[in-house]
Amino acid sequence: MANSTGESSPTCLQPYSEYYAEQYKTFYHGLSTNLPFKNHDSIIELGQNILQGLTREQVVESLQNNGPSRGSKTLPNSIKNINGAINLTARLILMVNMGKPVSNRMWTGRAYRSWDKGTILDFTTSIFPIQKSNRHDGMQLDRDFNARNPDPIGGLKVKLTNNLLDHLKVIDIEGETTVMIFHHASFLQNQETDLFPEDFIYKTLQTLALLFPQNQWYKKSKDWYHKVLKPMLSDADTGVLDCGPLTMTNIDEYQFWHDRLVRLKSVYDQAKPKNLRQWWNDRREGTQWYALWVAVGFTVFFGLVQSIEGAIQVYKSYHPE
Repeated sequence: MANSTGESSPTCLQPYSEYYAEQYKTFYHGLSTNLPFKNHDSIIELGQNILQGLTREQVVESLQNNGPSRGSKTLPNSIKNINGAINLTARLILMVNMGKPVSNRMWTGRAYRSWDKGTILDFTTSIFPIQKSNRHDGMQLDRDFNARNPDPIGGLKVKLTNNLLDHLKVIDIEGETTVMIFHHASFLQNQETDLFPEDFIYKTLQTLALLFPQNQWYKKSKDWYHKVLKPMLSDADTGVLDCGPLTMTNIDEYQFWHDRLVRLKSVYDQAKPKNLRQWWNDRREGTQWYALWVAVGFTVFFGLVQSIEGAIQVYKSYHPE
């Protein structure tokens, strides 16, 4: 679907291709009979109709009356099948969980929305509104705020998602506080049509540049991503490590992700180290960190001195001169 809307590199879109194949397979598994599509070209044709700005109602009517002109002789007039086909195609276009799932296997995230009327741009504008409800009282996006630090500092887990609706959402998974990160940077970078609100793509890519620093901390981000996150998901997109420089350092600039960033930063700031390793990694308060480890160092030093003195006294008691 991405290749049908613009020029794109097969390598960088490999994660999207795997997503496409999985969605395509589970869609057919869920319907099992009276399939509305026979091949990829049928999906492309329906996708082009959606991209031309047809409303949901017009797309449904077109499929009822005509069906795709290529790849399939007939298209069943079942409303369920038609809506399922439209939802699948829109999901492939937007990487948003669309419509009620026909199978639990279909969903890679927790949120989904229904496109019931209007154009696809009307739909994306409604599900990605400008956010400004969460107050932050001068909250700063400091250099330590990135995807690599939450777990080492406070045990906040990171989970990659294929569902754009779940991006930056903080949820509880099996008792662990987890932030979901939409990792398909290559998909976002290859968008050439007005499918999303103005500046949405750029500002979403900026959230990835924020979470995966691409300056002097790039090597650490890259090593951590390949060691910790990529093994969790076979199709993890390494494009998150090449989103361009971070130009947005004011949290108010992230208008589409403002509230979720505020929530995530609050959880991050309030997270407390639970073990020695996390205490060592927690350098959010530089002065306190140095004071803590200086105190620990002195404690260890004087404890060692006292142990040596005690050992000497015991030795002398058994070996008097």
